[in-house]
Amino acid sequence: MRLPLHANGNVSGTILVVEDDPQVRSMLTDALLSLGYAVRAVASAEQALDVLETAPPDLVLTDVHMGAMSGVELCARIKRDPRHALLPVVILTAVTDLHSRVAGLAAGADDVFGKPFELIELRARVGALLRVKTLLDQLERAESVITTLGATIEARDVYTGGHCERLAAYAVALGHALDVPESLRRALRLGGYLHDLGKIAVSDGVLLKPGPLTAAERKEVNRHPDVGADLVRDMRTLDEVRPLIRHHHERWDGSGYPDGLAGEAIPLGARIMAVVDVYDALRTARPYKAPLSLAATCDILRAETDAGAWDPRVVTAFLEVLRDGGAAADARMPDGMGHDG
Repeated sequence: MRLPLHANGNVSGTILVVEDDPQVRSMLTDALLSLGYAVRAVASAEQALDVLETAPPDLVLTDVHMGAMSGVELCARIKRDPRHALLPVVILTAVTDLHSRVAGLAAGADDVFGKPFELIELRARVGALLRVKTLLDQLERAESVITTLGATIEARDVYTGGHCERLAAYAVALGHALDVPESLRRALRLGGYLHDLGKIAVSDGVLLKPGPLTAAERKEVNRHPDVGADLVRDMRTLDEVRPLIRHHHERWDGSGYPDGLAGEAIPLGARIMAVVDVYDALRTARPYKAPLSLAATCDILRAETDAGAWDPRVVTAFLEVLRDGGAAADARMPDGMGHDG
C-alpha cells in the first residue's frame, strides 16, 4: 500500500524505534510523533525481530549499542531476509563512534545518524528514506502485475502450465552460476514471465493448433519476440528485460530470429533464457511428443551446442546447475504440452 502524505506533503508511515535506554526511547518516540509518524518502540533487537514477523514497519530506527544483539547485527539480520531487504534501516550512534558508523554502513544501513541530533535533520532524513521506500513499493507492485500478465498469457495454452515460473527459476539459478550482476538476475526473473509476451498477438487457432504449423503460421508465431519487445518499449523499469524478450530465439551460430544475431552479439540474458526455454520444452510433454528424460534432454543440449545452437559456456553452467540440484526441481514440474514458439 502506498504511504499516505501529511498535510505538509511529507510521507507518512510507521517507524519502529529500537532503543534500550528508556529516556532516549521516549524522546525519539515523542519527536517522531510530533512529525506525524506512527511509532512502535521496543527495548531490544530481539523484540524488534518479533515485531517484523507480525507487523512490519515502514522504517527501522535503531541504536547501535544495546544488549545481546547490537543495532548493527539487527540491521544485518533485516537486510539478509528477502522479505525485508528493502526496509530502510537507520542506525543511531555517537558522532565520534567511527567504528560503529562504518560497521553500520557495511551491514547495509540506509543511513547512520549521529547523536545528538536536530529534529529538522531527523525529519529530512526519515522523510527522504520513506519517499524512496514508496517508490520501491510501487515498483514491486508493478512487477507483480507484470508477472501476473505473463501467467495470464501462458494460461491461454492449457498445455504449458507452470512454464513461466520454471523458466524464471531456472534462469535465475543459471544467472547465479554465471555470477551475473544483480540487475540481470532481476531481469532474468521477470524475463521468465515475459519472454513470450508477444504471443498475445498470436491467434488461438495458431497457438493451440495440435498439428504442425504451416509456413504462414510459423511466420506469425516467429513475430512474437518483436511484438513483445515493442509492447514494453516505453517501460523504463524493463530496460534490461526487453533484450531478453526480443532475442531469446536467437542462436549462437546466427541462425535464429528475429535479427539473426550470433555469438557475443546476443545479449547474455537472452542466451541464458534461450537455453532454459529449450530445456523446459524438451522436458515437458507436447501434442507432438512425450516428455524427455533428464539424461536425454542433457544429451540433446550438448549435441545442439556442438552444432552451434547455444552458447557453450551457458550450457556448461546450466548442466552443472542441473547436477547440483536441478533434478529435484524437475521432480516438482507438472507435465505440460503446447507449441514451443
